[in-house]
Amino acid sequence: MKHASKHIARVKDDTLFGLLSSYKSSHTYVRVLESVADDSIILQLTGNPGNYGRGQQEKLKAYRMLRRLEIGIPKMSLKYLTPECIVSVLGPMVEINIPYEKAVIVDGLHKDGIYTIEASLKYKTKMLQGVKKLLGLSPQKKYELLEKYLSGYQE
Repeated sequence: MKHASKHIARVKDDTLFGLLSSYKSSHTYVRVLESVADDSIILQLTGNPGNYGRGQQEKLKAYRMLRRLEIGIPKMSLKYLTPECIVSVLGPMVEINIPYEKAVIVDGLHKDGIYTIEASLKYKTKMLQGVKKLLGLSPQKKYELLEKYLSGYQE
C-alpha cells in the first residue's frame, strides 16, 4: 500500500531573518591581537578560522590574542556576511575610526583568506570600538550591507 505523499507548499518568508537565511552559511570570524613589545594591535577578518594557521606565524609569535571578554563582546564572529562583503561595502578600514595613513592594511583574502589591519597600540581603544560596532550590527544593517554588496556586483 502506497502512502500518499503530502505536498507541503513552501511559504515565502519575506521577513528580515527569512531573507538572511539564504546567507546562513556566510560568516566572518574576527581576531584581535596585540603586542606591547612591537607597540601594535592587529585586527584580522576571515571566512574560515582555519586560515589563521596560514602564514605570518613567525611575526605573530610576539602577539597575544585578546579574548572576547577583554574586548567586551559576546561573540567573535558575524553571521550572514563574508569578509569580502564587509570590506567592499564598508571600505578598507571597515569603519574603524583610525586615520588611513596610520594603519597598515594587508588584503590577503584571495591569497590566504585573511584581511588584516595593523595599527599602533595608541589606537587600541578606537580599534576595539570599531570591532564592537562591527560585531554588534543589527540584522537590518547586515541585510543593507548584503544588499549593497550584491547590487554592486550586478552592475
